[in-house]
Formats: sequence, C-alpha cells, structure tokens
Amino acid sequence: MNKTHRSLVAALLALTAFLTVGCGDSSGPAAPTTGTLEISVSTDSANVPVDPGAYSLVVDNGPGQAIGANATITIAALSTGRHLVRLYGVATNYAINGDNPRWVYVGTDKAPAPPVSFSISMLAGTTDCGGCWDY
Repeated sequence: MNKTHRSLVAALLALTAFLTVGCGDSSGPAAPTTGTLEISVSTDSANVPVDPGAYSLVVDNGPGQAIGANATITIAALSTGRHLVRLYGVATNYAINGDNPRWVYVGTDKAPAPPVSFSISMLAGTTDCGGCWDY
C-alpha cells in the first residue's frame, strides 16, 4: 500500500470514528451526571430539648443549609463524584462522633450514595444548658 492509500484509509477511519461518536449511535443514551445525598443528624441531648434548627450543613464549601438536631435531609442534583460534607454549629459541650468534615461519593439514582450520618453526643462532665449564664 502506498503513502496515498494509507492516508486515505486513515482519513476514512478517523471520519467514521468521529461520526459514530459525534452522533452517539454506538454509545447509547448519556450517563446521568447527578445524584442525591441523604444526610441525617442525631443528637444525644440527655432528654433536654435542643434547637430544631441547631446546625448548619455545608457541601463543598457551598452555602450553609439548616438541619435540625435530630433530622434527615436529602440534597438533590449533586454532581456525581466526591463531595466534602461538614456540619457546623455544634455547641462546645457536645462533640461530633467520627470525622467532620467527611468525604462522600455521590452516585447516580441507579447506584445511590450511602446515607451520611452525623451522631452528636454531650461531652462527659458537662451540662446541657448550652450558653448558660451564671448569675
């Protein structure tokens, strides 16, 4: 095969590949690029009511979103892949059990992310009065 024939064959193969990928004929429908993430918070408050909008939840340094001391929320339309989830607003006499922030992986609706759970407990030797004043 001479140089002209090789160039022509290469050009035809490139054109075929371009048209096949460009039209999407061989790849089927596009894969989903978003998913949902369920996040729950549970607070051991020693039987003392806690503020229902107690905490702020932040995903990837975005805007904070209020979440109750014992609540679950679902965040929709997150891009698939890794995300950083952080919980703010925990009183000084409480501690988050486990890592904060946490890396989570968001999958598609066909392969959803596992729920993220934050468990918060009162520190030993403290009281549940938050910002109590000693008069």
